[in-house]
Amino acid sequence: MAVSYRAQVATAFEVLADGLAPFVDDRMSAAYPDEDWVLMAATKLGKRRDVLVSLSDPHFQLEVINRWWGPAFAAVLGENMRQTITDLRTARNHWAHPDEDHPFDLDYALRVHQWVEDVLRACDAPEADHVVALADQLRWDGVRDQAREKGMSEADALMEQLTELQKAYDELNAHLAEARAAARSATGRQRAVARQLAELQSQYAAVSGLRDEYLVLRRQLDEERTKREALLQDTTAVREQLARAEAVLDGLQEESTSLRQQLATTRASLSDVDPVETEAGRRWIWLITALVVVMGVVIVLASELPR
Repeated sequence: MAVSYRAQVATAFEVLADGLAPFVDDRMSAAYPDEDWVLMAATKLGKRRDVLVSLSDPHFQLEVINRWWGPAFAAVLGENMRQTITDLRTARNHWAHPDEDHPFDLDYALRVHQWVEDVLRACDAPEADHVVALADQLRWDGVRDQAREKGMSEADALMEQLTELQKAYDELNAHLAEARAAARSATGRQRAVARQLAELQSQYAAVSGLRDEYLVLRRQLDEERTKREALLQDTTAVREQLARAEAVLDGLQEESTSLRQQLATTRASLSDVDPVETEAGRRWIWLITALVVVMGVVIVLASELPR
């Protein structure tokens, strides 16, 4: 039977609720200063009168953010957080109504922790750091469960994870090269720049995510080395893996810095594009010209009509 991390996800939602409660209250009180917004929200969300709603309930919090996104939350959280709110609502429903089609395996549990951290960071909630610690512990739980399932040591399970990350790193490098080539081959300057911007944003997110995974793995390897040294065991293999992780991290950090600079440059060049140089701009100018010509013909014909 597959290992479930539903309990860890429940803890992450508890931390989310602690961080969201003052934020949701502040935003809704500011948007609806003359109302008891909790009662108003409960009524409009169709809550039964005999069921007590609580501001500390993450389900209620997420429903409120989703329902009153525009008037209360969009300006602060930003549009990119709206999908994260949707993902968390879905995850909360899966947690409340578990079934075989939506298991809380390690990958999904880690995604939920990341979504929780993202939302808490967006609201400047200090609980975000707590979620980071929970995610680290979750990864360790995953290593131990993987080792137990496969009958291997935790160190061997860590090495296996490092091998998988190395494959992901190699695939990401190949994707970066393809994406840059695709951006350069796009026709029309604005289209090329816009496409490059989208590709760079995607690349930056991928590099940042992989870098974070390597940072966690490095900490785990370092802890494994310390444990072995305390037991006077051979740490050669762990030290070699640590060196590999350090080298990859250096490369990812350089790539991340480079992509961030390219993003800034690309955004600037996008704002400087002359519409005349783009296909859409030329089509727009052609359309205006054609309309002027047609109107001129209509005016001439109208002047020749008998009165």
